[in-house]
Amino acid sequence: MRILVVSDSHGDFSSLKKVYTRENQENGLDLLIHLGDGVLDALRLRRISQLPLEAVNGNNDPKEAFPDQLCIKLAGIRVFCCHGHHFNLPSGLKTLLSFAHRAQADLAFFGHTHQHFTQKKKGLTLINPGAICRWEKDPGYILLEIEAGRYRLVRHPL
Repeated sequence: MRILVVSDSHGDFSSLKKVYTRENQENGLDLLIHLGDGVLDALRLRRISQLPLEAVNGNNDPKEAFPDQLCIKLAGIRVFCCHGHHFNLPSGLKTLLSFAHRAQADLAFFGHTHQHFTQKKKGLTLINPGAICRWEKDPGYILLEIEAGRYRLVRHPL
């Protein structure tokens, strides 16, 4: 299973489409996870590509377009997703960690800060792919690959 994880596209649909095209041509994609602040970009991509989508609302998204947080099971791996603005990030990692642990997650994805971040803490991996909009300092995304109950995370620059 190959999952494209992005956050904070902020209307930069061309960058999202470019990344989708690149990754889908290589080995195909099974799912797009958008971590907020650009869910309309994700919906537009789903409409033209038919790629399944899981998403959460960010602080700049239409209210109630998607949930504020969700926990999904992907090939045996539990993934907690949120934008992060409700957790007062970046200072609220402790709260995010608590929510993800209660959801029995293996991975916790968040956005909001526009900065790439990866940390393992108390058996949980916390990941922020950074913003995918081209005007940011270090734009990028995460490719999550899951096979036989094991996962691999790779961050790619835009």
